[in-house]
Amino acid sequence: MTTPRRSNPLAFPTPSWTRGLSDCGNPPIPAAPRPGEAALKKRALIELVEQTGGEASSLYSAQRQYLAQRQGVSVIIPVHNGAGTMDDLLSSLLDQTLGPDFYEVIFALNGCTDRSRSEIDAFTNSCPFRCVVLDDPQAGVARARNAALWRAEMRHATFVDHDDFLSRNYLEEALLFADFRSVVVSNILKVIGGRPVEDYAQTVISEGFLTGLVHGPRDIGLCYRAYTLCAIKTAPTVLMRQITFDENLPHSEDVRYWRDYFHAFLPITVKTPTRRDVYYRQARPDSLSRRADNFYHRAAPRLAILDLIAADANKCPPDSPQAIFDQRLMQLMLDTIKSLGNQQ
Repeated sequence: MTTPRRSNPLAFPTPSWTRGLSDCGNPPIPAAPRPGEAALKKRALIELVEQTGGEASSLYSAQRQYLAQRQGVSVIIPVHNGAGTMDDLLSSLLDQTLGPDFYEVIFALNGCTDRSRSEIDAFTNSCPFRCVVLDDPQAGVARARNAALWRAEMRHATFVDHDDFLSRNYLEEALLFADFRSVVVSNILKVIGGRPVEDYAQTVISEGFLTGLVHGPRDIGLCYRAYTLCAIKTAPTVLMRQITFDENLPHSEDVRYWRDYFHAFLPITVKTPTRRDVYYRQARPDSLSRRADNFYHRAAPRLAILDLIAADANKCPPDSPQAIFDQRLMQLMLDTIKSLGNQQ
């Protein structure tokens, strides 16, 4: 499906109702603040302080590499036996309002034994944007994401599961607020029986931004839950490549990854201001990430993250952003393990 797209996806459009008002013989009416304008100003102030501070050289050391990449978003999609479950995702990728020159899609097939490859090949043969297909006979979502990051050509990257899908404005909205120092957080809804439902995930994400849409590193205690999901975040590709998904963890590798990302780069966390950018998470009983396992299998990766936090306890001052992040994450892991035990 071909949809109209803006020639400049990064420009704030001028509201049509403000045009020509100064020609009516009355004083011009100020345009209403555009969504997110105040957030962008706050981020600019945080970055100005950073650039004049003692940590500027480390925080901005990779900015030149970032600017050397093409402006846009690389959409990374690990696929394991996704045949018959990708139609919604593929349709949503074609239906994006962002121009096709500003995004690419990287399918990272891993251990597929079904018709996933043929379905994806049929899609890539007719889509208007750049597509890359990686086909690894070894199954493993962490391995697939690591490989795909190194094939990404755009300045920013985001992860999508093969059985989920995106709203039309998802990529445009994320790119509108993306920059070198930011992790942009979008919205997430669960789809049950074909109907979107606002569940616990969206609630805890929204609660992290009740006091504002922009949080500097020291405010991570407010919004750390955004880093416990692999999806709904868009970040600089050059930085994401420097962190590796742990291929030895059977799950929760995404929690480990984003915890390491925050520790390394101390990003500014930016929440998009509208509900136009929605990640739709499909509730499927056969989804790999949602299959029931025994207590040990579900608890062991979380215990490994607790071990990591304990090992790093003396590396940062107790009031540092990294320590604050780990304190919140440790409590979440402990609460989750307790909950898993109660379900036995």
